[in-house]
Amino acid sequence: MINILYLCGVIGVLVQINKNISPMGTTLAKTISGYISSGHSGVAYSVDDELSIIDNPSFDILPNHPYRSPLVAAVYCQAGRGRGRVNAKTYDLEPGGFFIVLPGQITEMVDISEDFRATYVLMSEHFTESLSIGNTFDLRNIVTEHPYILLEERARQALEGYLTMCMNIIPIEEHPHRLEVLRLITRAFFLGMGYFLHDQQRGDKSQTRQTDITSDFVRLVEANYREHRDLAFYAEKMGLTPKYLSTVVKASSGKSAVEWIEKYVTLDAITQLTSTERTIKQIAYDLNFPSQSFFGKYFARVVGMSPAAYRVRERTK
Repeated sequence: MINILYLCGVIGVLVQINKNISPMGTTLAKTISGYISSGHSGVAYSVDDELSIIDNPSFDILPNHPYRSPLVAAVYCQAGRGRGRVNAKTYDLEPGGFFIVLPGQITEMVDISEDFRATYVLMSEHFTESLSIGNTFDLRNIVTEHPYILLEERARQALEGYLTMCMNIIPIEEHPHRLEVLRLITRAFFLGMGYFLHDQQRGDKSQTRQTDITSDFVRLVEANYREHRDLAFYAEKMGLTPKYLSTVVKASSGKSAVEWIEKYVTLDAITQLTSTERTIKQIAYDLNFPSQSFFGKYFARVVGMSPAAYRVRERTK
C-alpha cells in the first residue's frame, strides 16, 4: 500500500525533478493573480511567490487542451468525479483522490461532474527546494508511475488538516514568520507521514517482471523521446533485444513500444501546436527532426492530419 508514503515522497521527488525542468517563465504570483482577477469562483490563498492554495475553483482554472505544467500542482478531490491525463495516461478522480502534476509533464483535465469539488495546491521551485528533504525519500519512480492515488481515510484526514492549517495561516499577512511557519508545517507533514506506512509500502512490490520492464521503458521514453525515436536505442539502454522489448511492452500495456514513443512525440507536438505560437519549423527543431517536412510526415502518419491542419482545427473549435 503506497498511499501515505506516496504523499510524503512527493515533495522530495519534486525537488529533484524541478532542478531539471525549465520554469517556462510562469510564476505562482502570475498564475494566482490572474485567476483571482478574472472573476473565477473559489477562494485563493497565496503567500509571496511560494505557496498557493485554491479551494473549490471553477473548472476553467486549467486550459481545455493538453499543456506542459510549469509548476508543482496537486489536486485533492473532495466531491464529484473527474477525469484527467498525465503524459497520455488517463486517470479517473473520485472523492479522496490525490492527483499530482510535476513540472514539465503534459497534462489535460478532460472532464468533471457538476458537483466536482477540489482543492488545488501550487508550489514554487524555491519553496520545494527550501524544504530540504530531496534525498529523504527515494520515490521518484512511484510518483512518476502513480500521479493519482485514492487516499485512505487517515491519510485524507492528515491532508485535510494540513490544508486547513495552511489556509488559516496564509491570510495572516502581519505574521513576521508566516512563510517559515508554512515551510515547517509542510516539511513536518511530509516527513511525519512518510514513515507512518513505510512497511506497508514495502509490501506492495508485487509487480511482475513484464510490468517492471514496461515501467522502465516508459520512463526512458519520457526522458529521451525528443532526442531518440528509435526502438533500438531504448533496447540497448535496457540490455534487451528490440524484439523482446516490443513483445513485453505490448503484452503488458496493450501498446507496442513504438506506439509509446510515437505517443510521447506527438503529444508534445500537439501541446506546442495548441498552446504556443511556435512555428511548425520551430516545433520540428525542438523535437529533433531533420526537417519540417520530415516532422510533418511523421505527425500525419500518427495523428492522421498535418500539423498545420491540426492547429487550424483546434483553434476553430
